[in-house]
Amino acid sequence: SSSLFYFVYLDPFSKMKAAITGALSYSGRYVAKRVLDDGGQVVNLSRRRRPISSDPLSQHQIKYLAEHRWPMAWDENESTTTKNLALAMEGCDVLICTYWIRFDQKLQGSNDSLLDTAVQRCNVLFNAAKLAGLKKIVFTSHTHASIDSPFDYIAAKARAVELLRESGVNYAVARPCGIFGDTPAESILLNSAAWLMRRVPIFLAPGNGGARFQPIHARDMADLLFTLAQDVNSTAVELDACGPDAPTAMELFSALRDATRSPARIIPASTLGISNRLITGLTAPLNFITGDILLDRHDLDLLCAHLCVAETPNDPRITVRRSLFDWINTNGHHLGLAYVSSMERYYHDDLLSSSNI
Repeated sequence: SSSLFYFVYLDPFSKMKAAITGALSYSGRYVAKRVLDDGGQVVNLSRRRRPISSDPLSQHQIKYLAEHRWPMAWDENESTTTKNLALAMEGCDVLICTYWIRFDQKLQGSNDSLLDTAVQRCNVLFNAAKLAGLKKIVFTSHTHASIDSPFDYIAAKARAVELLRESGVNYAVARPCGIFGDTPAESILLNSAAWLMRRVPIFLAPGNGGARFQPIHARDMADLLFTLAQDVNSTAVELDACGPDAPTAMELFSALRDATRSPARIIPASTLGISNRLITGLTAPLNFITGDILLDRHDLDLLCAHLCVAETPNDPRITVRRSLFDWINTNGHHLGLAYVSSMERYYHDDLLSSSNI
């Protein structure tokens, strides 16, 4: 009846239906749980059939996301891919896009890098969302991302954001610099540092050890993405996604050493005349042993350029989030006991299938 329609139309508790990239992967998994816990629906845009970890999802939610999975197949014909993804998103209110490629490598037989591919694929997702009539797109970028950045990783993120701004769809952008999750395995950067610290007598902090790092907990990241997605009528909202603690490199690694009871001595690399490039080179044998990439070529320079901290570190929205130091103290006895490979956990043998930050 018309009265029933009127009631539903004004219902303030109507739940969203969200298309989420990598809803069985990392940050996508946490935000998928947030949407499902709220009574919403999720379309899982991912090639992954099983979650990288069952937590924090319930078994019912894991089954739901597996059943509502739409593999992101990237056809050589961009128009075909766009139409297929639009079909997957039909009936959704919002796209929550955490899709990205972590490691920048040149594609075989091409001058294009994987980051170029990531930008192109994000644009396909944005166009598909527009074609499907979605009301909003929420995207994850990086703190201080700019197109003219000397760092390819965040310059590419900025290019994707520029395409989003030009899409004509309401949008929001969350800008993290790093994410830590419930467990050491969900916090690979911190776990890798602790793993190395447990095994060496000297641990080098990049530069003079004064660069700050302000990561966010995965649950706080999910809350932010969910909140941004809920308000489908707002647009051009761009927020730093950081936690309340912004330790210097020396403070961070000292906290890890104390929590893990490592005997390692933390030394600023610059006092020994050791460059970030040399530190990265020194990890190459570990890459061979672990089959992983411990440090990408620009990771330490990006940190030392002071680009891994919020523009307003003491923003009240940031200060109420989960503490990195509390997390380290709680998980210290487990951190670094076992090596967790980012390549194995998130990428397997196909870098192009990733849908993580």
